[in-house]
Formats: sequence, structure tokens, C-alpha cells
Amino acid sequence: MKFKSITMILTILLFTCGISEFMMIFMKFKIPATMITISTILLVIGSTYEFMSTRKLRKLSYPLIIIYFLVGIPIIEKFINNLVLFICFVVLSFILTMVFLYSELKIINKEKNSPN
Repeated sequence: MKFKSITMILTILLFTCGISEFMMIFMKFKIPATMITISTILLVIGSTYEFMSTRKLRKLSYPLIIIYFLVGIPIIEKFINNLVLFICFVVLSFILTMVFLYSELKIINKEKNSPN
């Protein structure tokens, strides 16, 4: 199967969805819930195909990050009554996710530039 072409098509669709969502936020339109659901499903499917083509287990961490931010954070919000503490928790989660993604990009860059 041609997993790379499927992954590339899903990436292009996600990029288009992301640009349209950004423009809707910028123009102060309400983003439909179906659009967010579709982009989430495309992210999960794209990372699963990426895992199938590379056989690297770290590619499956992307859907877990998505689920954490879309499901976990709203559940945690209900348990934390202090708004400042909740915002600090969300910012810390975001920083940790960015550190993980940065290290992932460094690993991918090393793999692409290796002499193999």
C-alpha cells in the first residue's frame, strides 16, 4: 500500500482545515464543531498511517496528545476550582508538549540527515 501518499493527502487536508479555522477565528466567526471533529479524526488517522509506514512507536503519541488536550483538559477543569491554578496547569501542559515536539523534530531531522 502507498501509505506515504495517504499521509501526504491527509497532511494537505489538515493544513487546509487549519488555515480555514485560523481565518474563521481571525474574522471572529464561530467554528463549527464538525470541522474540529473532522480535523481531529484526520490527525489521528494521519498519525496512525505514519506509524504504519515508519513502524516507529513514537508516532502514536500524537493521537494521545490530541486526546489529552481535547478530552483530558476539560475534565481536569471541572476538578480544579481555582482559575489561576488551572491556567498554570494548561500552560505547563502546553510547554511540555512543545518540548516533546521539539525533541521529536530533532530526532526526525537527524534521521533525514544520517548517511544511511
